[in-house]
Amino acid sequence: MKHYPLFLLHLCLGLFFVILSGSCGHTGEHEKPNIVFIMMDDLGWTDVSYMGSAYYETPHINRLAGQGMVFTNAYANAANCAPTRACFLSGQYSPRHGVYTVVNPARGRSEDRRLIPHPNSQEISLDKITIAEAIQTEGYVSAAIGKWHVGHDPAQQGFSTSIDREKMGYKGHFNEAGKYLTDRLTDEAIRFISQNKDRPFFLYLAHHAVHTPIQAKQEMIEKYGKKEKDGCHRHATYAAMIESMDESVGRIESTLRELGLSENTLLIFFSDNGGHGTYTCQDPLRGGKGMFYEGGIRVPMFVNWPGRIQAGTTCDLPVISTDFYPTFLELAGAMPPPDYPLDGKSLVPLLEGADKLDREAIFWHFPAYLQSYRGMQDDSRDSIFRTRPVSVIRKGDWKLLLFFEEWVLDGGREHIAANSSVELYNLRKDSGEERDLSMQEIQKRNELLDDLLEWQQSVNAPIPEEPNPDYILKP
Repeated sequence: MKHYPLFLLHLCLGLFFVILSGSCGHTGEHEKPNIVFIMMDDLGWTDVSYMGSAYYETPHINRLAGQGMVFTNAYANAANCAPTRACFLSGQYSPRHGVYTVVNPARGRSEDRRLIPHPNSQEISLDKITIAEAIQTEGYVSAAIGKWHVGHDPAQQGFSTSIDREKMGYKGHFNEAGKYLTDRLTDEAIRFISQNKDRPFFLYLAHHAVHTPIQAKQEMIEKYGKKEKDGCHRHATYAAMIESMDESVGRIESTLRELGLSENTLLIFFSDNGGHGTYTCQDPLRGGKGMFYEGGIRVPMFVNWPGRIQAGTTCDLPVISTDFYPTFLELAGAMPPPDYPLDGKSLVPLLEGADKLDREAIFWHFPAYLQSYRGMQDDSRDSIFRTRPVSVIRKGDWKLLLFFEEWVLDGGREHIAANSSVELYNLRKDSGEERDLSMQEIQKRNELLDDLLEWQQSVNAPIPEEPNPDYILKP
């Protein structure tokens, strides 16, 4: 645990004045709520049946989503796992912590990359204040169970309990004894809940499913092998992994109910990025994991809190994983860390029925390369990379993508009509991003482009500008 004397002083003073004023948000008359955050790995937007799949079966998830609030425009902070996790834990956009991708930012062949990508960090530095540390002062005990993937041990960043598959002898999804990883992580999560039922807790359950290797229980694989396929949802082993994931969520909820904790527990279901294009797809969305089209960054999300969130509700406003940090702060009654920028907005107003947030836009920044997968559905701009270096803004119904190779090397704004650096989509009318309107909606394009460039400056987003000497121009 790190110690912040000034931080603690601010927290104590803030709490003192809140008590004096008689307004404690959600933590005055009510006991501090428990927080259970379940993050799946590579689970796509339509990879749960309440979002439309007729092949994948998720009855427990469907029930909990129906009893809570479904978010139809929920976004991960990146199109692959490590940066989304870093953003969730730190509450900050990628340019503030430097985690942009998984390990190597120079994916693919050097001769195919026009630019030298920006260096990538593989860890959240210890000067960052994680959400676990921020709510620790309010009496919360926290556990990180499952995939961490952002460097330092969770114990150094506010988590009293941390368990990952390596500690349990796993490499894939089965250990030598044949025990399934999703079940084992759920066992550990239930143990943590049971041991801490009499104090406020934050459980970060980060499953390795449904990430590769695609492995599942044989009896479930056989079940889906006999089932009628549903478009691009047709992979029996992948479907079996999803069913085990659903069973995990059901077991967590059942434990909370049996311990009498349900009505004082906020349960959130989320994914770190879109689905893997080799095994599933996100129709009608374009693309999947590794792309900054909708299929790569829009993810399934619901929030369940019996008695506090109206059942059967839907929120269509764009939200993003950096929003969870201020949400948890508000629910815990904790003050934001001083001199520590947070890039999200609390979702509490939406959970209480509001129809808007005080926010103009959300952003993404990826100064790196991700190569294509063999056998994947090709929804990218080219067949070589899932994405090249790019920045993205979503503002209202509009989304703009700015690709740096053309922007930097082919004339920037002065030659925007010819260099194909900008793509513009109206997501309300075109969720599949099939119609690039950058040359028709000039005023809207320029508005979003100006906002994006201003945001880049505000967070010191690094722009890759150095030409790659190994690049070979293709005929």
